[in-house]
Amino acid sequence: MPELQKRHYDYVLGPNQDARLASVATGSVITELILPIENDAPFVLTGRAVRAASAGSINMAGLRTRFTGPNRDYRASGGRPSYVRESLASANYGMFGNPKPIVPGLVYPPGSVLMLDLLYDGAVNPLVNLTFFFRGYKLYPAGSVPAYTYPRKMSSLSFSYPVPVVQLGINETRHNQLFTVKQDADFVLRGGQGPLPHFSPSTLSEVSIILRDFNKQPYSSDFVPFDVLFGYTPTVFEVVIAGSTLLPGFGPGPGAPGLFFPEIYVPKNHQLLYDLQRTDGAVFGSTTAEDFVFTLIGGRCLRNDTYPCLASFVKPADA
Repeated sequence: MPELQKRHYDYVLGPNQDARLASVATGSVITELILPIENDAPFVLTGRAVRAASAGSINMAGLRTRFTGPNRDYRASGGRPSYVRESLASANYGMFGNPKPIVPGLVYPPGSVLMLDLLYDGAVNPLVNLTFFFRGYKLYPAGSVPAYTYPRKMSSLSFSYPVPVVQLGINETRHNQLFTVKQDADFVLRGGQGPLPHFSPSTLSEVSIILRDFNKQPYSSDFVPFDVLFGYTPTVFEVVIAGSTLLPGFGPGPGAPGLFFPEIYVPKNHQLLYDLQRTDGAVFGSTTAEDFVFTLIGGRCLRNDTYPCLASFVKPADA
C-alpha cells in the first residue's frame, strides 16, 4: 500500500459557513449544520473545540451538541442520540490549543460531510458568532505536497519566535504577512501564545489567524481565533461559576497550550505566511487600533548534514 503524508489542518464551522450560527438565542434547536470536507485529501479528525464571541467570560454551559461521521452516522449510541453538553466534554471547551481528543481519529473521505446539530438553553442570550473547530490532519500521497521534517543528524533546543503586529485596526484583515526563520537553524512549530485580550473596554478579544505554508496553502479552512489555536499569556485562568464566583482554571489552559500534531517544520531561511483578522470593533465596539505580539513556540534544529528530508510518512493502516 502507498505511504501517506500527514499535514496539520483545522476545519471551521461558524457564521461564515452557516448564517444561523451568527446569533444563537436561548431555546434554539439548530439541525443539519453541514461542514463539507474538501476534495483534495481525506481528513482525520483528532480533536474539536467550540467558541463564541466573548467579552471576558466563557459561559456556554447550556450548549449541547451531537455530530456525525462521514456517513451521517452519529458518534454516540442509538440512531439519533441525545445531545451532549459541551461543558462536560472537555476543559475550557477545547480552547487554548487543547482541543478535546478524539481517539481513534475519525476518517472523512474527500467530498464527504460532517453534520452537527445543537440545542442551546443557556443564560447568555444570544451566543454571538458561535463557531466549532475540528482539528486533525489531511492525508496526501507521499511527496505530493511540499513538506519537511527533521534531518538524519541534528541537535535541537526549545525556541520561541515573537511576532510583532503594529496597529491592527478594529475591523481589519491583513493578508499574506510574512514570518521568516533565521538563517542559522531550522524551526519546528509546535504551538504558540496569542495576545492577551483586555475586557474593560474589550480589545483584542476577537483576533484570528490563518497560517499558510510558503506556497500560500492554508493550515485551516477559515480564520481560527488565537485563543483556540494557541494559548495566551496568563498562567492562571479564572472560570466564571454562577455568574460571579471565580475559580482557578484547571488542567491545560491559556498558560499551558497543547502541541500541534503533526508539527510544522520550517527550514532555515524559509517562510510561513499568515492572515490576520480583528473583529472586536464590530462585536464589542472597540475603537482603537492596537499593537500586540504573538509567539510561535517550538524548537530550533541545527543540521549536521546538508540534505533536507521530506515529511514523516505513515502507512494507511496506521492512520
